[in-house]
Amino acid sequence: MRAAGIRTLALVLAAVAIGCGGAPPEPNAEPVIGVKIYETDRDLPELFNEWRELGVNTVFVARKLASRDEFHALAARNDIEVFVIFPVFYAPEELEENPDLWAIKTDGGRAKEEWVEFACPNRREFRAQRVHEAVEIARMCQPAGLSIDFIRYFSFWEMVAPDRNPATLPDTCYCPVCLQAFAEFAVVERASIPTDPQLAAEWIAANVADRWVDFKCATITSLASEIAAAVRDFDPGIAVNLHLVPWRADDFDGAITRITGQDRAALGGLADFLSPMCYSFMLHREPAWIASVVEDVSRVTSCPVLPSIQVAAAYREGESVSSTEFEACLRAALEPPSAGVVFWSWDHIEADPAKASVIRRVVGGRG
Repeated sequence: MRAAGIRTLALVLAAVAIGCGGAPPEPNAEPVIGVKIYETDRDLPELFNEWRELGVNTVFVARKLASRDEFHALAARNDIEVFVIFPVFYAPEELEENPDLWAIKTDGGRAKEEWVEFACPNRREFRAQRVHEAVEIARMCQPAGLSIDFIRYFSFWEMVAPDRNPATLPDTCYCPVCLQAFAEFAVVERASIPTDPQLAAEWIAANVADRWVDFKCATITSLASEIAAAVRDFDPGIAVNLHLVPWRADDFDGAITRITGQDRAALGGLADFLSPMCYSFMLHREPAWIASVVEDVSRVTSCPVLPSIQVAAAYREGESVSSTEFEACLRAALEPPSAGVVFWSWDHIEADPAKASVIRRVVGGRG
């Protein structure tokens, strides 16, 4: 499974879907079996052997690890694709250096909850720098794919439970740059929009709420498009994966577009994969919910959908994900029309041999 082949498959599926006026058929191709890994001090040949034994054919890695010559060589030798994870608007280092970059919530505060720190999505220099960085990753790491993360407006979605009141989700960005850009996008007088974030949000909600959502989606889609085009100009064979917040179309009063600005149909038109982060245990959802998210995304795009699932508990103090629940999640993630599964993360699999046994049994190793 090579990157160019991935995109060819995606384009063929899209053509079939358009020609037939319906959803694409299940692809006759090897499913993606991926793991996310950010760093490791393991012996790399041993690590790659373990991945092959589990049936892993794709790894989603941090830039530093992907740039190691030995890692790159072993991936090629073992026929394992490497996707480099590339965070976009999550920017703690840049925000520390330049506080003016912070995205602003309706209450005038910075777009920050716990570790989640977001930059304003409409700063031209910042956006241009991210495009440049993406090309540098393609140049230095020569990966099979770029896995674009945090390509959205601010939300600490990991802590949004099913019963959350949609009105309490923080909305961004109401900084002067965004309000000016929105005025131009919506063709309204800038003076009509109050400068105070709270008052601006109230005015927009009362007068041009739909245009605000359109603006947010255009902001995200345009940068995703620029990044994808730039890396493909450098390497026509590179694949592009886009991480999605795992909200279905109607969840939280349309928050997938209203809050995050992720237009899944538009994003699917420029990506090789869309990857919703279906961390069901974290979000107090049943395993079957994972398949419902994949199906919901597939309704609006012919782009292959690659769900990511969690291996161990997070944000639920004192609780754990049983092997039985993990297996149910894995099987739900692989239900058609899924393109495969990505495990978050490898260190959790290493720490739990029972989970590794589940993967081996359900997926099957490659020897």
